[in-house]
Amino acid sequence: MSEMTDKDASRKQEKKSVSRKYMSLFLLMSVWGILIVVKMALVMFGERQYWNDVSKSMTPVNRVIDARRGNILSDDGLLLASSMKQYRVFLDFKTAEKTQDRAKKDQNRKDTLFTKHLAEFARQMHEIFPGYSVQELVSHYEKGFASKSHSWILLPNSSRNSFPITYNQYKSLVKTVWLKPKYEGWFYSAESKISRQKPFGTLAARTIGSMYESKDSARNGLELSFDSLLRGVPGRGHQEKVQNVTRLVADIPQIDGCDVHTTLNVDMQDIAEVALKNVMNSHSTAVSGIVVLMEVATGDIKAIASLTKTGPGEFNEIQNNAVKEIFEPGSTFKTVSMMVALDDGKISLTDSVYCEKGVYYGYGGARMTDSHSYEWLDVPHIIAYSSNIGTSKLIHAAYKEHPEEFVDGIYRTGINTHFGMQLTGTAAPVIRRDGYWDATRLPWMSTGYNTQLPVINTLAFYNGIANNGCMVAPRLVTKVTREGEVVQEFPVEVVRRHMCKDETIVKLKSMLELVVTEGTGKSAASKYFTAAGKTGTAQTSQGSAGYKNGVRGYMVSFCGFFPADNPQYSCIVSVRNEGGSAGGGTWAAPAFHEISEKIMASRNLRDVKEAYDSVHQFIPKVLPGDLAKASTVLKGLGKKNLMRRADRMVADSVWGSVDSDSGRYVMKYVEYADNLVPDVRGMGASDAIYLLEKMGFRVSIEGVGKVKSQSLQRNTRFRHGDRIQLTLSM
Repeated sequence: MSEMTDKDASRKQEKKSVSRKYMSLFLLMSVWGILIVVKMALVMFGERQYWNDVSKSMTPVNRVIDARRGNILSDDGLLLASSMKQYRVFLDFKTAEKTQDRAKKDQNRKDTLFTKHLAEFARQMHEIFPGYSVQELVSHYEKGFASKSHSWILLPNSSRNSFPITYNQYKSLVKTVWLKPKYEGWFYSAESKISRQKPFGTLAARTIGSMYESKDSARNGLELSFDSLLRGVPGRGHQEKVQNVTRLVADIPQIDGCDVHTTLNVDMQDIAEVALKNVMNSHSTAVSGIVVLMEVATGDIKAIASLTKTGPGEFNEIQNNAVKEIFEPGSTFKTVSMMVALDDGKISLTDSVYCEKGVYYGYGGARMTDSHSYEWLDVPHIIAYSSNIGTSKLIHAAYKEHPEEFVDGIYRTGINTHFGMQLTGTAAPVIRRDGYWDATRLPWMSTGYNTQLPVINTLAFYNGIANNGCMVAPRLVTKVTREGEVVQEFPVEVVRRHMCKDETIVKLKSMLELVVTEGTGKSAASKYFTAAGKTGTAQTSQGSAGYKNGVRGYMVSFCGFFPADNPQYSCIVSVRNEGGSAGGGTWAAPAFHEISEKIMASRNLRDVKEAYDSVHQFIPKVLPGDLAKASTVLKGLGKKNLMRRADRMVADSVWGSVDSDSGRYVMKYVEYADNLVPDVRGMGASDAIYLLEKMGFRVSIEGVGKVKSQSLQRNTRFRHGDRIQLTLSM
């Protein structure tokens, strides 16, 4: 009995001891919890400002957030210049593991990966970068593998400091299987930079402008003229780290740059540059050339090219000579002289002048010549045949007593206007208005010498004639927008509402048409529409050597508009040569002809109903492929009566070919075996790809048009996932 009592007492004592321990622990935890809550309250309320200040002192501030530079766009919204990311990618053929066992295992993985998949990898890189052949890529990667390089450049012949991979190419690259974990280790690094890109290459390069590579500043062109609007305003921010992810938080958001909408048309610019290159290639002594194409009603510049010969068959835009250089215009200025004299009533169309059979010494003994031995010419034919003697005699007789009146008349036309062209650094015309007049100044001035003009001024003058006497300023930019909202607009600017009297414009138009129909500008004529304009040939001064000594050079040109009866566009072509003879009618006029015909052809979209033949029914050619879809299209074209089925047809996709040699469609059904390669030659790309991918192939294509050849032979066995290459051709 006493033993039981001792045991019970022992248990009670033990329970009391445990209870005291738990109670002590509970009290300790409670006090600790209370202290934590108190401390939290102190931090949250009492010390809040202090810890906020500490936080701010430890947070990086004033981090610049770069603004996106705005785009430069064509007249129909195509990108002419944009800021895009470019990349460079390196391959890693050597393990980075430090311990011997892990390094050996990882290097073995890399070597096995290279050995088994090199050919497939090279083919896929060729698809993304078609400028490199598969064999070229394989050879390049084998050299990198042999060197066990940690940073082997992805593309052959690329500088390690260049960024040759575009954003779209990089997006395609990261979607490939080679960046998945199974193949981890092929890529060493991918680095990027934002650079200014021109999707259309060198097209209108100097007009669009360029940026300095090493710093974010514009060099020339629209990039420079609209730099403050394109640049935007940088923001400010700080970095925050949340869940081990550091992000930049904007305190002052950046304001992205505006988009500049130009009047340039990509297709017309291409037409103009090609025509200019053609004429310069045709004449070995040509050293530079200019083409400017303007819309008559608005003055919008649709194309502007200034090419300089940099080597045999090589031409580049070194400077925008159309607006930055001034030249003696030569015979294109004779139209200005005639406008002034006709408007002042000094001459009439019926006046005739004896042109001295091509040689005249009437101005202080100075020799003036014509290209042909003309005798008597009336005013229209003086312009048509571009007679220097005829023009100078008329103007000299009319204004010799008061030559300043002639210059006043020139200024009245507006040709002396300094057009800013929305470009920095444009040249101003030089038309002397001082009081010094010797025996030769007035006669030579009337024929385009003793006066210097930018090419754009000559074009604006002829554009004014085409626009019924209303001269408008050439325009390159129509508006500036930010996120679709218009920030600034540039309306059409009228320089002269009336350059001269209406009847003078009518007379000049008829004279300029005569130049093209029977005068020096015959090469500018088109059999599809009328054109009008004037040739110009001016001998260029050789500096201190003057016009007579040294290598003789010429600036030849043709300036006009088309169609002459309803002018839509005006255009000037100007080419400078060094050595040998040159003429506006033989050099510049053919280029004007090429430009005008191509532009009118691109605009002449006639109603297809005009081409309908009610006697002979047109039989469209049908490619092999999905016959059910072909049947639907033919029914839509009203050809149901021509269809005849040779085999069974079902509602779903039916594959086969179509025979239309008999004048009726015979649809031949073809059934493809599941395990044999089908013959897709002759199919369109979409049908061929759909059929092959449905059967389990991985398809790659090259070229455009219909399938000309396939890499796997028809009716041979294949496995699901096999790759097949299709070559397309028109």
